[in-house]
Amino acid sequence: MKGRGSVGAVEGKSMQLPYATDGSDFRGALRYHYVYALKRFARLGPIFLVVALLVFLLEIDSLFLLGAAGWIGLVFTLIVLWSRVLWIKKCSRVFHTYPLEFRGPVTKVNRDGELFFLRFADQGNEATMCAKTPLKCSSWPDGIADGMWFAGDDPFGGAAIVPGSGELMFMQPTAWKLLADRRKGAGAERNRRAWRAWIHWRVTFRIRVFGT
Repeated sequence: MKGRGSVGAVEGKSMQLPYATDGSDFRGALRYHYVYALKRFARLGPIFLVVALLVFLLEIDSLFLLGAAGWIGLVFTLIVLWSRVLWIKKCSRVFHTYPLEFRGPVTKVNRDGELFFLRFADQGNEATMCAKTPLKCSSWPDGIADGMWFAGDDPFGGAAIVPGSGELMFMQPTAWKLLADRRKGAGAERNRRAWRAWIHWRVTFRIRVFGT
């Protein structure tokens, strides 16, 4: 079923999606997320830049704090933009390396802030995935329990598109060390593909996520 026109939950807002969410248009999904990230930056980034430059050029000491706030705000929005673009790029590398296949149902194991812990029905407990959406998602994506379009290799991780709501999710196994033997025994070709997809090494979602 085509997911075009379904209701998205990105940033907690309902919206019509301009791409199919059935795994047939990952390029459209990537393009949408890149543009959305830039639009979010454009809301505040230029304003912070103008404020900072005006205070700097006018050289008014009494406005020093305002200028400092402008620079801090600009740096913060640039960091947020860089982070979002980086996660979208990670998904892009996976989608361009592996085919998407439908996997489901999905067990929602836990949620910790912007991190989602999930497990596919055909996986064991050791293969619980830690997933992150490139754009802020305040709750579990709608319909994720029914399954998602996944690209990747389970011991290494991968990326997915949630049907209907259209979110991108990058994920890797939480039990990374326990799956080391499976990755070593995966063969040269699977390891080369994982390198190309940027999932051959453990990604730090947040410092304490992979602390075990």
